[in-house]
Amino acid sequence: MDIPALKLDLVQKILNTKNPALLFKINTILQNEVDKDWWDQLPPEVQDSIFEGIQDIEKGKVFTHDQVIQEAKQKYGF
Repeated sequence: MDIPALKLDLVQKILNTKNPALLFKINTILQNEVDKDWWDQLPPEVQDSIFEGIQDIEKGKVFTHDQVIQEAKQKYGF
């Protein structure tokens, strides 16, 4: 079953159920999924590193792909 068909099947089952406890469980599952933000799941040191990278970009402290490759060739003898 593909995703669109699965969604339709789930909607039909939800509409047909008369079990309030099941509906509350489904609602809780879906609400928990919506409340999760991948950013909040990152450790603080990773968030800080990303912010530092953004600041470097804003200051123009960046390297082109070619510059990185050239440095790697010189450093590691590629």
